[in-house]
Amino acid sequence: MNQFENLSVDAKVVYLLSLSELIIGKISQSKGYGLVVESLERGWQWVKYRNIEASSLYLYLENMDDASIMTYMQFENDNQREKVWICYGNALAYIIWEAYQYEEEKYLPQTIESVDFETVESFVTNFNEVFENKSLPVKLLHFLEENYPKGTSKHVDRNLIKTFINGCMEE
Repeated sequence: MNQFENLSVDAKVVYLLSLSELIIGKISQSKGYGLVVESLERGWQWVKYRNIEASSLYLYLENMDDASIMTYMQFENDNQREKVWICYGNALAYIIWEAYQYEEEKYLPQTIESVDFETVESFVTNFNEVFENKSLPVKLLHFLEENYPKGTSKHVDRNLIKTFINGCMEE
């Protein structure tokens, strides 16, 4: 997973979003599924345009007034679906952390303040427990490292990533 640190910020976010899309259907019968779909699209929008504030993204993860990813995750009673919720919670937390870094915000919500490399490791561990193709995360990481290394500002092409993933799924 050290390769993850070698990716550009966009590539890190795209890695988590792309893998999340592959497992999102596994919670389609869960309460809160629509919120996950909406927040996933907002994550894609953030990585492409940087036009969503980190605090707005954070409300999808955790808030006191409405249901949130963290709320729905706690009420999931199916072990496999719970792992998907954990994946998505970790992915969204990391994306929010990057958004706060982009905004140069010094004071972060406690949940986001604790985001670190273990957050990404937890995502990958849980992903591998719910997704059949165990080699895909490694292949995608390698592809992103080759094409979008740390320090590059080249925008990650979502369609290119989808094509790569589809090719890996056919192998």
